[in-house]
Amino acid sequence: MRAKLALPLALMALVATGSQALAHSVQTDYLLSNQLQLQTRFSNGQPLKGAKVSVYAPNNPTQPWMQGVTDANGRFAFEPDRTLVGDWEVTIMQQGHGDILTVPVDAEGIDATLISQQDQDTHYATGPAPWISAAVGIVLLLGAKLRQRVG
Repeated sequence: MRAKLALPLALMALVATGSQALAHSVQTDYLLSNQLQLQTRFSNGQPLKGAKVSVYAPNNPTQPWMQGVTDANGRFAFEPDRTLVGDWEVTIMQQGHGDILTVPVDAEGIDATLISQQDQDTHYATGPAPWISAAVGIVLLLGAKLRQRVG
């Protein structure tokens, strides 16, 4: 009886491997007035509130030029220094969700037609690692075969 149960359990363990799941994606919309106004939301429309925002100037891409957080509506605004010409980078992150925007600035200001963004949501595995499931399945199969021979 136990051997009959062990085989289906082993097969289930082999099939029950981890799978990739995508965290909620986010989208950042922007409006250019005297400042660049950003609004970041999850794909379901909920604002990404309280997200950490870091703005990097082209002359120092490793040290934030400005930092802040999005408000309750997922909004953040800033005005880059026009004397620092080049690509500015804006990162908006909260618990693995976020966006990175590249904001080109020249002597005239921001060129909104050339702003690009890169979704930064993380992927994570659900369930056990595939090798663990495979190992458990093999052990259960070997145990079932051994019991059949002994019993």
